[in-house]
Amino acid sequence: MTDLRFHNLSQPIEMGIPIWPWVGQMQDLVIERMLYHERDGKQSAVFHCKMHTSTHMDAPFHVIGDGKGIDEVALSSCFGTGVIVDMRHLEKWDIIGPDDLEKASPKIEKGDWVMVNTGWHHRWDDHYAYINYYPGLYKEGAEWLLEKGIKGFGITGGALDSPLAHAPLSKIMPWLDEEYKRETGEDPQEKWPIYEPAHKILLGNDIPGIENVGGDIDEVTGKRVTIAAFPLNWIKGDGSMIRVVAIEGLNL
Repeated sequence: MTDLRFHNLSQPIEMGIPIWPWVGQMQDLVIERMLYHERDGKQSAVFHCKMHTSTHMDAPFHVIGDGKGIDEVALSSCFGTGVIVDMRHLEKWDIIGPDDLEKASPKIEKGDWVMVNTGWHHRWDDHYAYINYYPGLYKEGAEWLLEKGIKGFGITGGALDSPLAHAPLSKIMPWLDEEYKRETGEDPQEKWPIYEPAHKILLGNDIPGIENVGGDIDEVTGKRVTIAAFPLNWIKGDGSMIRVVAIEGLNL
């Protein structure tokens, strides 16, 4: 046990972190001090936020009406052998497809937790680029992962699916729709017509998905490690903030 090395793969929870830019009002993170040392001799605070804040795990119920709640995600699915694959070469709006996953190192095997390091965690403080540009999955990549029989999936980006996979983009993220059309001359509605297919494919098959992975992931990229990522026991919850940890030296 003394040879075990623990690595934090989670982003911080604090005021000022990126929040998903839907049209209209969005719940921000609010931290209220209810008790504090100068007055009460102890500290106690209340959090007001979505469970999809910072590093978090999505439950099937998040996208599927009769899907499992976060409390129903098997604990065995939240712990196991994982690979931290290096995709830091990917650029703005790149789609992580079957070819990328097939060529990934370490090789993705059946039963693996797959953590994808896109490098986007370094853009955490550039909220617009972080949320609107990160490389992500679409239908084909998620289907490859499902066929491979992975245990779970995490990514250093704003969501499992590409930011472009939020059709109709012209209504949900109109600024991104306009920017994509201006830069590429293509219509994202025609190119990416399915809304969050990776969410539905992975979560719909009881494969947990973790968004906003980060922290010290660079330290273990290219390695096979043990992944631990346990959500709260929130009954029929749609997701949960989590602490993701990579452990070296633990042979399962």
